[in-house]
Amino acid sequence: MSHEHLDPHAILETLGLLDVTAVAPVHGGTDTAIWRVEKAGTVYALRVFQKGEDDDCQREQVVMQAALAASLPVPQVHAMGKWHDYPALLLSWLPGRPIAEELLAHPWRAWSQGLLFGQMQATIHTLAAPEVLCQQPEAWIKWSGPDEKPLQECLHRAKQQALTLLHLDYHPLNVLTDGNKITAVLDWRNALSGDPRADAARTVSILRYASLGRRSILELLVLRIFEAGWRRGYEQKRGALGDMNLFYAWASVVMERDLATKLTQKELSLIHQWTLKWKKRIGCL
Repeated sequence: MSHEHLDPHAILETLGLLDVTAVAPVHGGTDTAIWRVEKAGTVYALRVFQKGEDDDCQREQVVMQAALAASLPVPQVHAMGKWHDYPALLLSWLPGRPIAEELLAHPWRAWSQGLLFGQMQATIHTLAAPEVLCQQPEAWIKWSGPDEKPLQECLHRAKQQALTLLHLDYHPLNVLTDGNKITAVLDWRNALSGDPRADAARTVSILRYASLGRRSILELLVLRIFEAGWRRGYEQKRGALGDMNLFYAWASVVMERDLATKLTQKELSLIHQWTLKWKKRIGCL
């Protein structure tokens, strides 16, 4: 989402924050516009949604408040409002840097950072989702799209684990670290209630396929070590993930839909091959 047509100072005034000393755009996100805001030594994050995304904004507020109440490292919501039909949140700015940056700076920490990353996701999966998400307990299944009825039927028939809070965008750019611990889990707009194995499979699909064709051999090795650490950390905290074939099939279909306009046909074909492999294993072609 572009920052260019938005006036952060006017938005901040709408949210009740006046006399700020510094406002700087934060680049990297695509769904919302974000600024780093300073006032009297306190740092905030201004997160602005697109027009018409009032429900997304309100849902994210509710989810973050529930996560914060459960002692997860998530931003505190200081204010919520709307400027010219753009919903906005004023959040606390949490310390640390994205794990992705930590891995680039210190690739030898891939295993230890993976452990922390997995343990935090497992902790999220110990929490019940807030009521606003529990009203649609199978919404995550529909992420696979209207053309995936056989897969959705397989998911409906599968024995589900107890429904928990799912982040569904849990990856190294949305999780911050100070090198020793996880300091923040950001961007909860996709959060739903559902089977935690879906969230785990979603994370694996992002780690493996979100940047196809843009990684060196060293980066691929670091990511594989990081993923192995994530799995170990997750299972240390919550137990074995078990049979993931069905959930990998779901996650790969979702990934194909997410990246359909962002990757080359060659790159998309690699994801599609992964999709077919998992569908074949579960007999859901």
